[in-house]
Amino acid sequence: MKVFIDHNVWDELANRQLDLSVCFPENEFTLYITKHGKFEVQQTPDSCIRLKSYIKKYLGSVVHVDALFGFKDSSLPDNEQRTGGFGLGRFSCVEDEDFRKELIQRYGSKEKRKERQILYKQEADIELGVRALKFPVITLDIKAGPLREAYERGGKVVLLDREFIMTLSNDEFVNYIKERVSSIISFGGDSSV
Repeated sequence: MKVFIDHNVWDELANRQLDLSVCFPENEFTLYITKHGKFEVQQTPDSCIRLKSYIKKYLGSVVHVDALFGFKDSSLPDNEQRTGGFGLGRFSCVEDEDFRKELIQRYGSKEKRKERQILYKQEADIELGVRALKFPVITLDIKAGPLREAYERGGKVVLLDREFIMTLSNDEFVNYIKERVSSIISFGGDSSV
């Protein structure tokens, strides 16, 4: 089962030092981030050494990058291209592209929070919002924006309650995620707390 994780979930996984290959075996889950999520990892401050090290351990092996096929955007440097070229990206569909256009129109921006960052404000959440139309997206926050929009439209957004998960052991936490993802697949749509 293809499951996307929001960047804010990495903190919880790293704090718990979960072995993702054991907790989420690929015969049950295939964990993904978007290409934009990969840029979020690159934008993580160098002061977060433990978090970056944890992510690098799993990125590309247990956690895969989902890139969409597209052509080069001449306004961006080669290492900041949002799409993958031939053999490096999958095709999108009309429904996803229509929703992406809506989200970009509503939340898109050409502003960055900080100049050294790669992504524009809301850019990564727009991509997760689009993915949530078809795949579960695990997050710790659905503030007003693209993920909330996807959630309100019946997208497969799995919101984890921060206060509740603090009380869980590692095994309970993993089982909680598996139950929440399974319920959203079984019933479709909303998987609120």
